[in-house]
Amino acid sequence: MRLKVGIVDDHPVVRDGLKLFLDTADDIEVTFSANSGDQALNFLQSNMADVVLMDLVMPGPMDGLEAIAEIAKRFPRVRILVLTSFQDPQRMRSALRAGAVGYLEKTVKPDELLDAIRQVAWGKTVLEPRVLKVLADGPRQTFLVDPLTPREQEVLQALGQGLSNKEIANQLHIAEKTVKVHMSHIFSKLDAYDRTQAVLIAHRLGLLSL
Repeated sequence: MRLKVGIVDDHPVVRDGLKLFLDTADDIEVTFSANSGDQALNFLQSNMADVVLMDLVMPGPMDGLEAIAEIAKRFPRVRILVLTSFQDPQRMRSALRAGAVGYLEKTVKPDELLDAIRQVAWGKTVLEPRVLKVLADGPRQTFLVDPLTPREQEVLQALGQGLSNKEIANQLHIAEKTVKVHMSHIFSKLDAYDRTQAVLIAHRLGLLSL
């Protein structure tokens, strides 16, 4: 089955270039190309996508951050991968908080972009090392009020590798339902609201290495 991908960018050259490139992949189909966040929402009404490549700064009534939040709310099954030239830490955090599951710079290599699209479509989070370091930058702590159990630490390490719940279950030889329970405990102990934030907080705490 081919992955359905939508492109959202206000620069025609970028949109056309991405579509031309993505069309060369046998397992990817570009279902729409939008020049703004509100146009992307309109397209999604009739042109569903598995993954949306989203620029952040665009003219019009709805910028990339607002579009991410609205798509995440109205189309929760759509995976949003930010593809932008902006490296502002606050913008990065805001995009992930709004619902993006990946953040790449437009300098990403073509093959890495294809791999990232596939990864997020399969339920993984994709952050470039440079982006991850920016997001994880901050005061390091060395303790948790409620420390992780050995099994929770194993789940966290697998989470840091970008594995899905099913892959974690297979790696640790436990039920996927058990992984979800451990994940819930990890989120609670790290005070994280999702997988991406849990990984970032774990880096800051020194529980995961960059």
